[in-house]
Amino acid sequence: MRLAYASASAPPYPRSELLAGHQGTVVLRVLVGVDGRPLEVEVESGSGYRRLDEAARRHVLRHWSFQPAMRDGQAVQAIGLVPIEFSLERG
Repeated sequence: MRLAYASASAPPYPRSELLAGHQGTVVLRVLVGVDGRPLEVEVESGSGYRRLDEAARRHVLRHWSFQPAMRDGQAVQAIGLVPIEFSLERG
C-alpha cells in the first residue's frame, strides 16, 4: 500500500555524522496502525552509517504520523517503505 504522510518532519542530523561529513539515504519499513501512528519502524536498507539509520528510525517512530490506510471503508494496518535522505547540501 502507498502511505500518505500526515506529519513528516525531517529528522535531526546527528552532530557526529555531520562533522564527519557522512551522508546517505536510509529506507525504513514502517508498520502504520489504524490511527495513522507508526507501530514499528525497521531499517530496510541502510545509509552506510548506523547513527544516521538510527536517527531516522527513532524520529519516524516518535514524531511522524500517516493518514490511515483504508480497505473497504475501514482503516487497516499497512506497511510501507519510507526513504529518508541525509544530505550535506543546503537546499
